[in-house]
Amino acid sequence: MKTLLLTFLMVISLIASEKEEIKYIVDAKNYGLVAAKDAFYVIDSHKYGTMQEYFAFAKEEDANDHVKKYGGKVVDYETYQKLQQEASK
Repeated sequence: MKTLLLTFLMVISLIASEKEEIKYIVDAKNYGLVAAKDAFYVIDSHKYGTMQEYFAFAKEEDANDHVKKYGGKVVDYETYQKLQQEASK
């Protein structure tokens, strides 16, 4: 059920992104929407999401808790974007 809800929220965030210049992403802890530029991203974690290899969190504390449990590191939006661009080359 959580996977279905997460997928639904991701689709809604994509629709919202197309209508506005602000992009939204789903908070991995509470499944609410957060502005992508304000989120904290966990990369290189030992846990994988349903559709991606990263997790986004509205609060840095939640991102750090995830890292303590599953490894990885917390990065901001700009760093995450740079890493995504480098990976797509």
